[in-house]
Amino acid sequence: MNERPQRPPLTLRTIAMLEAAKGALAFAAACGLISLRHTDLHSAVDAFLLRHGIDPETHYRRLFIESVARATHQHTAQIVAVAFAYALFRFAEAYGLWGEKHWAEWFAVISAGLYLPLELNHLLRHPTELTVAITLLNVVIIIYLARLLMQQRAVRKAARAAKLGEPSA
Repeated sequence: MNERPQRPPLTLRTIAMLEAAKGALAFAAACGLISLRHTDLHSAVDAFLLRHGIDPETHYRRLFIESVARATHQHTAQIVAVAFAYALFRFAEAYGLWGEKHWAEWFAVISAGLYLPLELNHLLRHPTELTVAITLLNVVIIIYLARLLMQQRAVRKAARAAKLGEPSA
């Protein structure tokens, strides 16, 4: 028989690509921070916001600008290290999901589940179409992967029962 290997389901490949995109964004952000290491970050952030027509005087943007102004090179190095680690985790998760690795499915459910309380809190405090969409997308991903894990568990349980000659429940 000349059977082709079965491709991962489209949904799983899509989630893998989403995780790879998150990793690429984190990697790009870390590289961008490295390129700014000898720059006045406060001025760079102000110029960026103004160049893109973003009002820097809103409450959260002002807090962001002030925290950037207080950032030292040591803080920047720590942020870069965290961003690179985050990118590495996202790339590993994407690789595992694309390859249908059982550990990656667990990793994805747990990591998405960890962010869910924060996303729900943000949604309740600042409901926008974007926060609703992101929260719903993560809930759908969690449900999909959890169902996939439960199906795999049932298949393994049935295989063990068949191997032992027991009827599966």
